Amino acid sequence: MLELLKAAAQVGTHTASEALPSEILRFTLEYPGIPKIDAERQRLITLLGGEGFDLFAYSDEDPALLILQFPGVIREQSSDYLFTMADQLVDAMALVSCTPDIDPSFVDNETTAPGVEGVGAIVDAFCSSDAPSPAEANWAIKLMKVDAAWAQFGVTGQGIRVGQPDTGVAAHDELSEGLDKASGFDMIAGTPDPTDPLLTSMGSPGHGTATSSVVISRPGHVISGTAPGATLVPVRCVDRVVLGGGTAVARAIDHARLTGCHVVTMSLGGPFSTSALRRAVVRAVRANMIVLAAAGNCVRVVTYPGWDRNIIAVAAVDNNMKRWKGSCRGAAVDISAPGENVHVARRLAGPAGQTPTPEDLARIDPRGQGTSYAVAQTAGIAALWLEHFGVDAVRAEALKRGNAVVQHLFHAALQASCHTPIGWDVSQMGPGIVDAQALLGLSLAEIPGRDSLGTETAGPEVKMRGTGSDFARHQSEAEFLTFDRALRRDPAQGPALETAVSPMPSPRLAQLIDLGDPSDLPAPAAVVAPATPPVSLSDALKRLGASRGAGLESAAALSTEDAVARIRTEGTDTIMATAESVLKTARARSTRVDSGLQDEALSRIERALVEVAEPDRPMPHDMGEARFALEALVRLTGRPALRITDNDGDLATNPNIGTWAGNLMPARNKWRPKVDAVGRIDVTDPMGRWVHAGTGFVLADGRVMTNRHVLDVFADPLPAAPGQQAFSLRRRASIIFDPDATDESTRFEITHVITAGRNRIGRRVVLTNLDMAIVGVETNNGQQDLPAPMGVTTTTTDAGLENLMVVGYPARPGFQQAPTDAEQALQFWDRVGELYGDEFGVKYISPGMMMSRPGSVANDTAGWAFSHDATTFAGNSGSAIISLHGGMALCGLHFGGSTLTMNLAHDLDTVRAVGDGVFDTDAF
Repeated sequence: MLELLKAAAQVGTHTASEALPSEILRFTLEYPGIPKIDAERQRLITLLGGEGFDLFAYSDEDPALLILQFPGVIREQSSDYLFTMADQLVDAMALVSCTPDIDPSFVDNETTAPGVEGVGAIVDAFCSSDAPSPAEANWAIKLMKVDAAWAQFGVTGQGIRVGQPDTGVAAHDELSEGLDKASGFDMIAGTPDPTDPLLTSMGSPGHGTATSSVVISRPGHVISGTAPGATLVPVRCVDRVVLGGGTAVARAIDHARLTGCHVVTMSLGGPFSTSALRRAVVRAVRANMIVLAAAGNCVRVVTYPGWDRNIIAVAAVDNNMKRWKGSCRGAAVDISAPGENVHVARRLAGPAGQTPTPEDLARIDPRGQGTSYAVAQTAGIAALWLEHFGVDAVRAEALKRGNAVVQHLFHAALQASCHTPIGWDVSQMGPGIVDAQALLGLSLAEIPGRDSLGTETAGPEVKMRGTGSDFARHQSEAEFLTFDRALRRDPAQGPALETAVSPMPSPRLAQLIDLGDPSDLPAPAAVVAPATPPVSLSDALKRLGASRGAGLESAAALSTEDAVARIRTEGTDTIMATAESVLKTARARSTRVDSGLQDEALSRIERALVEVAEPDRPMPHDMGEARFALEALVRLTGRPALRITDNDGDLATNPNIGTWAGNLMPARNKWRPKVDAVGRIDVTDPMGRWVHAGTGFVLADGRVMTNRHVLDVFADPLPAAPGQQAFSLRRRASIIFDPDATDESTRFEITHVITAGRNRIGRRVVLTNLDMAIVGVETNNGQQDLPAPMGVTTTTTDAGLENLMVVGYPARPGFQQAPTDAEQALQFWDRVGELYGDEFGVKYISPGMMMSRPGSVANDTAGWAFSHDATTFAGNSGSAIISLHGGMALCGLHFGGSTLTMNLAHDLDTVRAVGDGVFDTDAF
């Protein structure tokens, strides 16, 4: 019990500081009364067996909340584990609730670059618009008729103070006036300077600068804020705008209130509420402040605090008054405003202490995208409204209406005066788009009455069988799980999740919450962002077409010009015959093949070929669908994924094998025993079912190698002294060796972690992180012995190796596996994946070739990575890579990839030689 906190108390540092640094282990404790801090600290020292933590009151205004944090202990545990530890602390300390800071399970377009093998690429493809930005820098001002409001009513926001909890602000020409940094604060560092440090380690460096500019940038600058006469008070409280906790933001709201701000704008959001943030919002609204928040980006479901009934949530539209494709939406949205291709001031991250150049200080980004800008502009319009009617008059009108506060009046006025375009979806985007001129033209007496906004949240529906204190105790966790489940049920938004394996509820909550449809199955984990810039699509096709595969490749070829020339020379018949043969074989192999999908694919391929096959047609600038159709077939034949069964007799006749037969069939007796040592790693889901998490292989007796990011799905690191490691298994995990993954007699339980790379693997591939783990596994499961080890004898990939084979259990290729430069390609790849006959989560071998050798992969300062071009999908994480030369020895561990560009693996010889300071190289 409390093993994480006990370990943290041993290695953490007591500082007596009340700063709230990012990324450290932190919990917010809610007491039934006002606790005595010294007494509670002594209780915790006795309970945890160590003094390495800070404990302090949230504030004098909310003394029932204490903050428990462990300076020096980086938070790297899963949400499941952190919520479980929090719930155990509730019992141990007799608390009302305990809420951990976590790493959110989703990403958005403002925090993550395009990625590989999963999440990031789809966030970009489905969230960011590629529409051209309007040339007029202040188009959004005009769309909302802000310029008309300035002119008609003579307002600029003069005398109104806008508080902004964000990343802080950096120096920029657009913000040379209007900032009151002296009233600001840095909650992260605990200092009065709210300057954004623009660190590369931050998730959203420069975000507060950009959002500030659309509020207060003065006339005569390149852009103009909606309230160019207002004063903005920046409060630095986040390093990234996707929230995993609310303590620092709550303090920022309180700070804005106590420094005389009239409006608070929050361009941030997360998957759950916290008691500290809920209560800070209520204090602000009761103090007659206007409080607004972004609806959120990319995950469709409105994020918190946007969904709070006391908050005005703002969604985003484009310059044509259409919903921005990445805007969150739903019943919680109150109003919409421009958020696509907004012109903003932009400061970029760089080395600490770097002196900005004149170009840095003048940089304007015409492609600001996100509800962050929609809400910030609306906050500026709130400042115009307050100036026009007068703060005192507005408060008097609210007082006259009984229970009303200024927030209610502004909310009602916004909705009563907004512009509702033809065909507008009121149910998803609020009643319309902000109209500043109409808003200010609506007298206070004309504002319709409305009920109180409320004193509770209105987020994703939380179905709990318990009542009373059970809800208070579990509210944050239940909201988080329900939000996460809502994302996973949306096929268009699910890939935005950082990991596709569902989080588990804490044991007590599992008895109270209804998690929904038990048939929802998550997919395996995947590394989700590029380690290096991807090679061009043309270069990737050239590699796929080079010297391997059947006749199809010669027709599918390479550059647009070569492809068109060969299609026109050889005609479409050969290509179509190959395609039909491939799909017919898949149909014969499995009863699960959807022949309708096959017919659809064949029809699209044929149509695409016909478009370019006629000799008299002009050479296409871009082959479009033809290119992607051909790539699909190249994928099936040029770098095949060959199904492994108990009997390999069908390999030789498989049309996918092409000329790889010469490498594979004569040496089958050499590679087959190694293939038998590869298994599928499964973990239990909330319903206790086994779910595919990745691949692993028996390295030595009782030892299985896999990726660190696969390990992260079922195990959590415990704080430890430098150079040491400890892990806790938070859910059952096993490895099954049956090629079909159905024979339970071949399943073996994973019992412990032997060693792993020092760093938890997050959203992006960082090649200085070792994505490797070795786990202990039972050697006999009561029915049979563990398969014979693959052996620790390895061969280097440094020289000589050309052909290789990846052995693993690929998962269904979804949108996230597709090239990201064409939406139709994403859709087509998703369909092509199903042409395998729904044969996923089963064993495949995938032959391919070396691309970049160890030491030549960009950004790999450790020299332990290489790239290859074999076909892999998310479930291949942890796959063995075997040389197809000589003795066919083990040579690598696959850990990530990008469709039609390159896949990444660790060179085992190099890892064994250099390690990472923690990974025990003696373990293999």
